[in-house]
Amino acid sequence: MIKTYIDGFDEALGGGIPEGHTVLISGTPGTMKSSVCLNLLYKNQKMAKKRSLYISLEETKDSLLTGMAQLNMRDVDDKDLFIVDLARLRMEYDEVDQMQDWMRFVTEYLTRRVAEDKIDIVAIDSLTALYSLIDLDKPRQQLFHFFGFLKRLGVTSLLISEMHPGSEEFGPYREDFLADGNIMLKLHEVGDTDIQLRIRCVKMRHVKHERTYFVLMHRGDKFMVTSVISE
Repeated sequence: MIKTYIDGFDEALGGGIPEGHTVLISGTPGTMKSSVCLNLLYKNQKMAKKRSLYISLEETKDSLLTGMAQLNMRDVDDKDLFIVDLARLRMEYDEVDQMQDWMRFVTEYLTRRVAEDKIDIVAIDSLTALYSLIDLDKPRQQLFHFFGFLKRLGVTSLLISEMHPGSEEFGPYREDFLADGNIMLKLHEVGDTDIQLRIRCVKMRHVKHERTYFVLMHRGDKFMVTSVISE
């Protein structure tokens, strides 16, 4: 199992995420999807010696490291937790923009890095940004092959998926049907003044898990959940 290292949530997941699963981290903007994902990678490197690769197609590496430091995720070991942003990727493959073939580049890049660096967990932030770089003329077919590729890599994959406010769709192409799991975050108004960040496991194949919402908080150097008490 790959633990999320969110106190109380791993218990609700039945121990964590099964290794080798492809999991959506879905939610509307501002729901700390990237932070939850980076916390998982950081804590798994520190506590379980798992090696991770985080590909950011929107935010720079420096910005991500600054955000991690604000959540007390410091002393990132870049030999075991690799953070690569779009600018770095373009430097490594300077013909990719002209070729208009980002999907092929991403799959080749992941194949090489997983083999060379013995990666255990891969994260892509975000699917929305990836879609903006590629031509999805047959999206369901192309994404079916992409999700299949991630499974064949033999790693645990986390895919950040942006949801539109007010929508119940977890992605524009129903990616939740292709994924093994889906962890959803949302902002919930309580009364006239309070807004809670909530998290739930929508699905997780091969795991007996709870499906209820929990309130997600960050205290000190860790994330934790509590039961929802008030609506």
